[in-house]
Amino acid sequence: MRHLMNRLALAAMLTALVPAAALASEARVQSLGLQSDYIQDYVNVTHYPSSIVRYQNLVYGDLGIKDVSGGDLPSFTDNDAIPSATSNAARSMGAYLSTWKWLPGTWGVQLNENHNAISPAYGAQYYDRNVNEGITLLWGQKFGDIAIGAELSKASSSGESGAQTIAPYTYSEGTLAIGPLTNARDIMNQINAAVGAADRNSWGLGGGVTFDFGAEGRRHQADLALHYRNSTLKVEDTAAQLLLEDNGNTSLAFNGRVQFALSDNSYLVPVVNWYHMDRGLQFTDGVTPANNTDFDNTVTSINIGVAEEWVLRETDMLVLGLSYNYEKVEQGDPAVFGDPFEATYTNSPTIFGALEVHPASWWHVRFGAGKPIWSKLEVTDTATSTSLTLKDSPFQYALGTGFRLGNRLDLDAVVNQDFAFTGSWGASGNSETPFSQLSLTYRF
Repeated sequence: MRHLMNRLALAAMLTALVPAAALASEARVQSLGLQSDYIQDYVNVTHYPSSIVRYQNLVYGDLGIKDVSGGDLPSFTDNDAIPSATSNAARSMGAYLSTWKWLPGTWGVQLNENHNAISPAYGAQYYDRNVNEGITLLWGQKFGDIAIGAELSKASSSGESGAQTIAPYTYSEGTLAIGPLTNARDIMNQINAAVGAADRNSWGLGGGVTFDFGAEGRRHQADLALHYRNSTLKVEDTAAQLLLEDNGNTSLAFNGRVQFALSDNSYLVPVVNWYHMDRGLQFTDGVTPANNTDFDNTVTSINIGVAEEWVLRETDMLVLGLSYNYEKVEQGDPAVFGDPFEATYTNSPTIFGALEVHPASWWHVRFGAGKPIWSKLEVTDTATSTSLTLKDSPFQYALGTGFRLGNRLDLDAVVNQDFAFTGSWGASGNSETPFSQLSLTYRF
C-alpha cells in the first residue's frame, strides 16, 4: 500500500452536465460545467456528425484555454484539470456552411491547434490531443425525418535526421509526478494526463444518423454516432537497429442520445457513451533481441446518464440530471509509474445541475455544479500486487458569462473563479486573470 501511495498524486473532477439553446460554444459548454451531449449546440458536431444540419451558416473561433493556476488567492481545488496538451493552447476556427447550391448538404471544416477528443465522456479529453492537427472535415444531409453525417480527421508530423526517424516528432513518454493525495477525481485526472501525454499520429472516420420522430403531437430526436481512429507511432534508428512502434493502435467510440419533448418547455435527455483505446507499445532491438519488449496498454470507459432541461421565462434554462461513469486504464508499459498498473474509476452516480439566465438581451450568466454520491478509485500495482482504494465525493463547479454583440456575434467566456472575488487589480490590488477560456460565434 505504501509503495503504491508514494507513486500516486494526481488530479480530479467529474463529468458534469448542463443545458443550452442552439447558441452554444466551447466556452459556453465549459462554463456550464457540462458534458455537451445534454444540450443542443454546435459543439456536439464532432461527436454527432449528423447534427451539423442544424447549424448551417455558422463561423466560430475558440481563442484557447488559458492556464490561470496560482495567483494571490488560494486556488480552488480543481477537480477538472486541463489536459497538458490544451493548456495555453486549444485555439481553433471552424465554419459550417450550406451556401454552395451545387453541393448537397451542409459542409464543415475545422482548423484546430489540438486534435478533437474521440468522445465527450470523461477521460477521452486526455488522449490523442496531438498539437499537429491537420484538418477535420464534416458533412451532413437531411432526408425528411432522417439526417446522416460523416467526419474525416487527420493529425500527423514526423522528423528525420540521418538514420533516425520520429513520428510524431513531439513524442515523449509521460510520467506521474509524486504529490499529496487529494481526492479520487484529482488522482484519476493525473493518471489520464500521464498515460495520455504521448502524442501519436492519427487519422479517423466518424459517421452518424439522426432520427426525428413524433408521439402525442410532439417531436423527439435521436442522435447516434460511431467513430474510428487509427493512431501510430514510429521512433527508429536504422543504424543502431532500434525501433519503438505502436502495438495496438485502434480507438473506437459510440455516442448516443435521445431528446424527448415532455412538454412545450421540458425535455428529457438520456445519453450513452462508450469508447475503447488500444495504446500498446513494441520495442525491437535488432542487435540484442533480449531487450525486446511488447506492452498492451488500453483505456475503456462507459457513461450512462439522463437529464431534464427546462426552458424558464422563454429564454432561461435549468438542467438537472444524474449519470454513472466508469473508466479503466490498463498499462502494461512500466515507463509512466515504474511498474505496470491498473486503475478503475467510478462515479455512481453523479448528480449535476446548471443554470443559464439572461439579465439583459445582450448579457448571459451561466453556472453549473456536480457531485457524485460515491467517487471511487482503485489502483493496483500489478508488479507488486499492491493496491489502493479511495472513496470520496469531490465537488465540481463552473462559472461563465457571455455577451451578444449586435444580432449575430456572441462572445462567451469561462470566468476564473479567483477573479470573481478580486475584480482585477483596479478593484482590489490582486491581478487575477479574468477568463480562462474565450469563444466567438458568428451566424449569418
